[in-house]
Amino acid sequence: MVTDVGTGGLDLLFRRRSIGRLVEPAPDESELGSILRAGAAAPDHGELRPWRFVVLRGQGKDEFGAVLADAYLQRVEAAGGEPVPAKLEKERTKLGRAPLVIVVCAVHRHDDKHPWDDQLGAANAAAQNILLAATALGYGSMWRTGDVATDARVKAAVGLGEHDAIVGFLYIGTPAEGQAKPPKEPVLDGLVEEWTAPQS
Repeated sequence: MVTDVGTGGLDLLFRRRSIGRLVEPAPDESELGSILRAGAAAPDHGELRPWRFVVLRGQGKDEFGAVLADAYLQRVEAAGGEPVPAKLEKERTKLGRAPLVIVVCAVHRHDDKHPWDDQLGAANAAAQNILLAATALGYGSMWRTGDVATDARVKAAVGLGEHDAIVGFLYIGTPAEGQAKPPKEPVLDGLVEEWTAPQS
């Protein structure tokens, strides 16, 4: 039986919280490498490595903001609407909520034995591993999706094809003042049942 749930133990799962505003410092190169290796250690049925991690920081993060803004304009145009200046600016600047953003991509591997659902699940597990690794190193994080995650233009900007997916934009950094949260206390009420065979 595991009795030590100190740092690095089960409490790590409860310390991972979604933090909306993150500032410098971000993980350094060594820490980032550890975080990404944790992502690549996710369960991977068939060892297909159906994921890719795109790192956005510094000027690259600013330039990707322009991609998000342009994608917003094209979505509005396609819907026959008019762009809202405040929303446009939000798209352009929202990556600024953290000093580091990792785009976790699910890359479709053509394999008869391992369906896309399994591959997509593996990429989601990789994203969770990244968040947990960031938490273990003392950083805050936030998993974000939204319209940008399914926008074909945004997917193309990170080198994805039609059959691939963005599973999340993972924002990582140090919690801004007043943003830190206590460990989560999960409640299992109504979530767990033990299956038994129906009585005939």
